[in-house]
Parts: sequence; structure tokens; C-alpha cells
Amino acid sequence: MNVKQTVQDAADALGEQMQERKADMKFDARLKAIERNLNQVDNRIDALGKRFPRRQGPRFPLGLVVLAGVGYALYNPSTRSKVLGLIGNVSPAARDSVEGLIGKTEDAVADAQGGRDVGSTVKDAAQTAVQKAKDVTQDVGNDVQRGVDRLSDKAQGTAANVKQDLKS
Repeated sequence: MNVKQTVQDAADALGEQMQERKADMKFDARLKAIERNLNQVDNRIDALGKRFPRRQGPRFPLGLVVLAGVGYALYNPSTRSKVLGLIGNVSPAARDSVEGLIGKTEDAVADAQGGRDVGSTVKDAAQTAVQKAKDVTQDVGNDVQRGVDRLSDKAQGTAANVKQDLKS
């Protein structure tokens, strides 16, 4: 082996090492950029948490106001159909539970007008409403979890793609 060949081999090996080092540096730079972006998102989430903290102690009974407003809206037949249509667009199960609650309420009013005890009807309506609310809440929770899982999968796929792009 001659000196010229040895120098050429060393130069080729050094060139390959430099290319690998450049690729590593590119990968590190992109990874740091991703980390900065994640830190910014984390800071934004923290800021939102500070901006909209969960309150402790007595609060305005907004739920009662909403319930009264919904009750009034459902009392009017034309408004009832519009409200049920809007609820149905969001969740057919919620629309069904509201319709069932309306039916139970109408039964309770009829019982009261007939002089019968409305306690059992109201109790049944309340139990049904609570169960339907739990079901709807569970459905929404499941939908949110599936959305989070899909986002996580996409983020992992994107990270894998970025990593593959940086290696090539």
C-alpha cells in the first residue's frame, strides 16, 4: 500500500465522519427546536391555568340559572324544538335524555293537576336524568380520550418522521 492510497483512505474516512457529525448536529438542532416549541406550549398551558384558575368556595349558582333558562326554553314548543335540534346536533344521546326528561316532567305536571302525588314521578325523572347525564359524560370522556390518543399517535409519528428525515 502506498502513501497516496493511505492518505486518500484517511481523507474518505474523515469525510464520512464529518457528514455523520453534520447530520448529528442537524438532528440535535431540530430536536432542540422541538423542545423549545413544547416548552412554549407548556408555558401557554400554565398561563391559561393561572388565567382561569379553578375556584374554591362558594360560587354563583350558574347551574341553577342555566337550568331555569332551559326549563323556560323547553316550556315554549317552538323554542323546545329548536333547542332539541341544537342539542341533537351535538349529541343525539343528550337529545334523547332531554326528551325523556321533558316527558317525565309533563307526567309530573299531569299528576299534580290530577291531585295525585308527584313525588315518585319527580324522583324517577331525577334518577333518569342523573343516569343519562352520567352516560353522556362518559361518552364525551371517551371521545376526548380517543382524540388525545389520536393526537399522541400523530405526534409520535411526526417525531419519527422528523428523526428519519434528519438521519437521511
